[in-house]
Amino acid sequence: MRNAKSFDRVLPLLVLCLFLGACSHMPRMLGGTPDEDMRLDGEQRHEVELNVGRTLSLDMRDPGLSGYVFAGTAFNPDLLRLDGIEPLEGGKRMRYVFTALAEGECDIIIKIRKPEPGYRADVFKLIHVTIVK
Repeated sequence: MRNAKSFDRVLPLLVLCLFLGACSHMPRMLGGTPDEDMRLDGEQRHEVELNVGRTLSLDMRDPGLSGYVFAGTAFNPDLLRLDGIEPLEGGKRMRYVFTALAEGECDIIIKIRKPEPGYRADVFKLIHVTIVK
């Protein structure tokens, strides 16, 4: 009988803990702080606001379809960490995945160039990132 009363006292606390844990992963429509998935077609310049600890996925066409190759990515490593680059849709698209590390603002610059000697890199995509708590 004593165990049943102890369980009755612990159960509401357990439910409250589970509820509060779930709130940290609420979807955007319910007020959660989401990860950002951006499809970067068309325009060269983009802007995004992201919360610390969240991920930013940049989905773009592979410039190889137009005779170019990726020539590097520049960003502030104090604010962002590049977690990976992965091909999509059989190599027709690429996805860059970043994690926001600290508050601040920076640009992600994705460069391309012709795959021949002597060509300088050009800006393919420029994403201005604002990171907030």
